[in-house]
Amino acid sequence: MTPSPASPPGGGTPFESLRALVEGSGVPHTLHAHQSTRTIDEARANLSLDVTRIVKTIAFGLRDGRLVLAALRGTLRVDYAKLAAALGVNRRDVAALAPAEVLARLGVEPGSVSPLPLPFYGGAMIHVDEDVLGITPTLYCGFGRPDRTLEIAPADLLVISGARPGAFSRAAV
Repeated sequence: MTPSPASPPGGGTPFESLRALVEGSGVPHTLHAHQSTRTIDEARANLSLDVTRIVKTIAFGLRDGRLVLAALRGTLRVDYAKLAAALGVNRRDVAALAPAEVLARLGVEPGSVSPLPLPFYGGAMIHVDEDVLGITPTLYCGFGRPDRTLEIAPADLLVISGARPGAFSRAAV
């Protein structure tokens, strides 16, 4: 079963919905506006943010159609076997979404995916790598637009996202 394409209720954008979610939570945060940036290499070149504190969120599809958002430090890679184990599925059942699928299923471009839940994400399972919880004092993550970044404490991200922590990253090669 494949969920329908993402479209926010009431016609808002994912960015607007994410902003309402974070502002409504009452947790301290900062929203950074900057040049459009999609990769960690672009962040190094274009942003004044500490790239060791950037958290990327990668969207995965499971063979049964479910959606998984995996948030990890931007300088690390996903260990597919560990992620599959955390999800309780076989490694062959986990595949990263292609850029067109990210746009169709989440309504955002790759590099803009947020680890925060949105109703139109179709009940995506959200997992945060344990390494992310050690980032201090705050982390930077996607926020629905390539020219916006959310700065938030890791513990607050975990609370708002309802994510499950787990160990699924490995060093970049």
